[in-house]
Amino acid sequence: MPAALALSRAAERTLARALGSADKARRLALSLFFRAALGIERIFHFETLDDPGFAILSGGKKVISRSRLGGLVRAVTTEGVKRLTRATEAWGALRNRRVTLSLDEHVVARFTRKFKIPKGFHTLRNKKMRAEKLFFLHWPQARRFLGLVVTRGNGKLIDQTLGFLRAVRRCVRVRQLRLIIDAGASATNEGLRRLDRFGKTVFLSRAPRRPGYVDAWKRLPRTRFTPYEEPGRYKGAKLKRIELAETTTTIRGIARPLRTVVVREHAMKGKDRWHALFILHDTTTPALELLHEYRTRQHHEQGHRIGVHDLWLDTSASGYPKRGRPDRPGFRQGPLALCAWLAALAWDALRALGDALPPRFHFAHPRTLRRWVLMRDADLILTPSHLLVVLAFLPRRAWLRPLVQRFNAAEIGLPWLGGRRVVMGFAARGRTPSDARPVLPNTAEAGSGSAKGCGSVWC
Repeated sequence: MPAALALSRAAERTLARALGSADKARRLALSLFFRAALGIERIFHFETLDDPGFAILSGGKKVISRSRLGGLVRAVTTEGVKRLTRATEAWGALRNRRVTLSLDEHVVARFTRKFKIPKGFHTLRNKKMRAEKLFFLHWPQARRFLGLVVTRGNGKLIDQTLGFLRAVRRCVRVRQLRLIIDAGASATNEGLRRLDRFGKTVFLSRAPRRPGYVDAWKRLPRTRFTPYEEPGRYKGAKLKRIELAETTTTIRGIARPLRTVVVREHAMKGKDRWHALFILHDTTTPALELLHEYRTRQHHEQGHRIGVHDLWLDTSASGYPKRGRPDRPGFRQGPLALCAWLAALAWDALRALGDALPPRFHFAHPRTLRRWVLMRDADLILTPSHLLVVLAFLPRRAWLRPLVQRFNAAEIGLPWLGGRRVVMGFAARGRTPSDARPVLPNTAEAGSGSAKGCGSVWC
């Protein structure tokens, strides 16, 4: 809820002018935020939503209709969404730190036949198709998204890499910036030359597996390789054997040959797997540490997977206007960037929620948090000063009590509900723990008809 309140204030400042009022801006931001957090697949599902709790969360007395929500999404401007993004970015957490960030692209397929939009390569479908791209800057250590840029389907990773580097330097001062990028940024010599110009940034880039490169790696003397054993793919699996070797790769236009870490993974069956990393501006870090550092990129890949399957990132609004010309539809960043960025903020908020729960929930997926924490039946009691949320107490979920107590201690008020303070508690229908404390006992006893049978409310 604190993240939602901060988002609401930022939306009122940045989107109100384009939408006509602060109320519309708040309702739009909260509806899309909680849509991602609670797992509502598409905007047209708002047509059948009538839950009063979701209506209050989304900033109104009733759930916004699908037509009104879609109209607000299409009405946002690119400049307004950029201001909202800048207002909610968390660059301050990087200040004066040695950080490793990851930049990658996510292709959103568009199955339109009417509009002729640029194609992009979709890795899962292994083909070029009409698409739009989301470029996320990710912080693997904290497992959170820091920035977003949306482009047409023909956007290039190298172009966005340089743009993000300038944004990071402009927004925050870090002790050392290290960037993990995929082979798309180092696929050409021109791309490597452009990266080499940023002399104070360390780049860890996967080398493209071209036949010439692979043959050169295989010709390296066996004495150059150092063997290592790593844990297997699952608990109890056989150890995985790898070999590392260091060499250099000459790139036309770069004065010094690039440091190259070659990795040979011994296969259980069939041929061994070869791959390599281009290392720019780092000559001291050991090869094994560089390999482990690059592998933290998997947290970024997992974030993309969660965005697609848990936050419904692929159902974000299209960037091309539906009223445009089919042969030249144009491209508007605002609607697509708004939906994708709010989904990223929802994931950050869910991660913070998981950290406040027992250790087994610290890295839980959104659907796990929904099943165990968020999606619960409750009675809502509205008073002149408070909104009381009465939950049914389940002994096997007693670990929720500290979270509810911290929520009540924060004294959160809802501006769109007349400033009423939100208080949560459990209905005293069964055996109450000995250390239970009453929550607004007078209000609960004098509450509305929905509170009959509760007796009192405790936490």
